[in-house]
Amino acid sequence: MSSVPPSSLLRRGNGRLSIAGARSSVLSNPRNSILDAIPAKRPSLLSTPASKRRQSSMGTGSGTGSGTNLASDSRLDPRPLRDRNYQALLQHEIHDFLSANKFELESNHPLTTKTLRQPTQKDFVVIFQFLYNKLDPCYRFTRSIETEVFSLLKILNYPYLDTINRSQISAVGGQNWPAFLGVLYWLVKIILLSSGVNPDSYLTADDEFDKIYISYMRSAYSAYIDGVDDYSQQYAELEAKFHQLNDRTSQDIDRITAENSSLASRYSELQGQLSAVDNAVHKGRALESDLIKFKAYIEMMESRKSKWSDVLDKIRREIDTCDKERAQLETSKREIEASITERGFSISDIDRLNSERDKLSKQVDLVAARAQETANLVSTREIELTKHHESLSNLLVSYNAMVFRMPPTEHEFDIAVVPNILTSAEPLKPEQIVDKDLKAEKASLVEFRSNISTRIHQYQDELSRLQDQIDVLSETVREQTESADNLQAKLTASKATYKATYDSITAESMAYSEQIERLERDLRAMKINTNRGIIEAENRYQGVQMEYEEVKHSIKKDRKLLLDNVERIINSIIKFKLHFQSSLHELDLKTMEELEKEQAKQ
Repeated sequence: MSSVPPSSLLRRGNGRLSIAGARSSVLSNPRNSILDAIPAKRPSLLSTPASKRRQSSMGTGSGTGSGTNLASDSRLDPRPLRDRNYQALLQHEIHDFLSANKFELESNHPLTTKTLRQPTQKDFVVIFQFLYNKLDPCYRFTRSIETEVFSLLKILNYPYLDTINRSQISAVGGQNWPAFLGVLYWLVKIILLSSGVNPDSYLTADDEFDKIYISYMRSAYSAYIDGVDDYSQQYAELEAKFHQLNDRTSQDIDRITAENSSLASRYSELQGQLSAVDNAVHKGRALESDLIKFKAYIEMMESRKSKWSDVLDKIRREIDTCDKERAQLETSKREIEASITERGFSISDIDRLNSERDKLSKQVDLVAARAQETANLVSTREIELTKHHESLSNLLVSYNAMVFRMPPTEHEFDIAVVPNILTSAEPLKPEQIVDKDLKAEKASLVEFRSNISTRIHQYQDELSRLQDQIDVLSETVREQTESADNLQAKLTASKATYKATYDSITAESMAYSEQIERLERDLRAMKINTNRGIIEAENRYQGVQMEYEEVKHSIKKDRKLLLDNVERIINSIIKFKLHFQSSLHELDLKTMEELEKEQAKQ
């Protein structure tokens, strides 16, 4: 054993669970699933496509299942389980799955179309156990079906677990059946998803070292069983396999590094080419846009060109018309000048009089405009003052109305406008418009608002507490309603059973009456033979008592032999464990020495 390395060098950084410990935990509780002994260090084995939406039963224990349960506490089932067509579709798929997996042959239970349409409690239990054993073949159902179904669905992280309760599991028929039909269909889909998972595709690179170590442990254990104490051959094979795997891993690393370098250089080259291509594409798009704009401009100019001749002809005609009008105006001007000269006025006198008239007209218009502006300003100021007074009055009315709705206080918060304020000719300050000091009123209002805020917070706390109580009561009412529905269904079934039982009892009572009369006659005959039978029974009792004593003595003897055998087996196991631990310790010491030597050489 001196040439065997310690197990600490063969463990990963997060540690390995002992194989012996896992094996003993399974043997100590054979009723539990063997899947509970799977080490918790391999999450990659559990990351199947189906586990992205639910917690698989192939997990590491109840810790994983309970950790992800909080997300589905308030989820409702969106599937139309009450729809007859949808139920028929689910029933057809479940029936096909059960038939394809030989349900009747394995469970020894009949399967018909009525089984999934009008199931009994036994039908549901057998189908659920069959489906769950497809996920975990080593699991054994030992508790009541209500506890088993609820706990297993919770471990599997069934997303709509809050739609069912334990009391419904005891009566799955009737109005409760759609919810449990959805449960069975969900299990079928999980099984179909899990069946397509290849465990080898989820093995990490470190699992190759695990395989080598496990192979070494098996060969060493076989040698130990055969009575061989020298494990050098097994260690040599272990060391050779590790070196081969390390060499292969190093080659893979070098190859991947070279490929990564070549791909990086190729990526840089393609990146440069891509930027040039992007620039060319951008320029091409810009040129295409310019070409489209130029074509549109050319088409527009061509369309205008055909209209220019008409426009020029129209302009020539307008010029001729203007020339004729200008000649007529010049003739009229000469006639008017001759008429003015005959009256004794000159052109300069007429221009001077016109200019004076224009100046006077402008002055009159300016004075009238100033007078109108002054009147408008006064009217505007009066209107604004009236509006401000009405706005202030309305504001105070609203303020006083709100004050009136406030609870009674020691301070009077109402405010009024000073009377005859509009008829006063003297200028007033802001504090002279109302009958109270606004600053003092503001301070009082701030203090009152703080008191109101404190009371609001108190009421909000009380409201939160009452809301919590309402939530608790609502949950209790919902549970009691569900319980009442279940009891109503049970009552209906019980009434039907009672009616059938009453009819059968009525029919049988007459037959029983005749049978009682016949039995009474037989009883009188039996009483005659009773004494003789008592004597025979006493004799048989004495014989059975003697046989009982003999069997009791034999059981004590067999129990002693079994206890001796158990004690001998336990001693053998303890010796094997001590021997294995000492071997591992020696292996650890030897490997540390070799490691120190290697480090010293380096």
